[in-house]
Amino acid sequence: MSVTARANDFTPLYVHIGRYLRALILDGELTTGDAIPSETDLVKKFGTTRGTVRSAVDVLVNEKLVQRVHGKGTFVQARPIRHDIWDFGGFTDSLGDQASLAVAKVISAHTMDLEGRTYFELVRLRGIKVNDHIDYLSLDTSWIPLDMFPGIDVVDFEDRSLYELFRKTYDTHPRRTAMTLTAEVIDDTERRLLKEKSQDALLVAHGSAFDQNDIEIERIKSVYSSRIQFNFTTAIADPEEWLK
Repeated sequence: MSVTARANDFTPLYVHIGRYLRALILDGELTTGDAIPSETDLVKKFGTTRGTVRSAVDVLVNEKLVQRVHGKGTFVQARPIRHDIWDFGGFTDSLGDQASLAVAKVISAHTMDLEGRTYFELVRLRGIKVNDHIDYLSLDTSWIPLDMFPGIDVVDFEDRSLYELFRKTYDTHPRRTAMTLTAEVIDDTERRLLKEKSQDALLVAHGSAFDQNDIEIERIKSVYSSRIQFNFTTAIADPEEWLK
């Protein structure tokens, strides 16, 4: 398989190598216990140095996707975690056949500069409507780079799915997310918007979404209502079994 970069993507080579290796794992071409391509093979494939390859592998080691075993090589550490927290694949997408129930209320929408780049910041309440009753289940903030999605700042997102727009208008296909979940005490405005009466901490997700080329297309913050139930399913592998 190959991983391509956009013409305006000036990402360092070690990041592209990491994207290539990560895609092999996430696509299932490499599974738990498989050795990743050797340093020699990657040096030849990308026309680079061993140091650059090692930097790429270091990133995957830190992500717990691979593990170095002295004298043996570097191995896929575990299959990607599968979960059903809306799969973080877009709220409307997650509802499947019930997508018509999805509703959104735009709280704010404007452009802003972040790290020397112009982003479209979109804040929405997301929920479902059943029998004329709307239950807002999350407060989502998206930061979308305008150089990748020109004109997206004029779209009405109260009746449009962001990820559907990515696919149909920009030929960009959200493929994976990297998220961190934490319990946080939210501020009074967020609590009022989600109609949370308790002062208890809520689950908050921070992270990014990536496209088919593993390029970041969205930065994300989602605050989840206490009315949501989260279910996780993970595969647990025994590293000792890999090396027998």
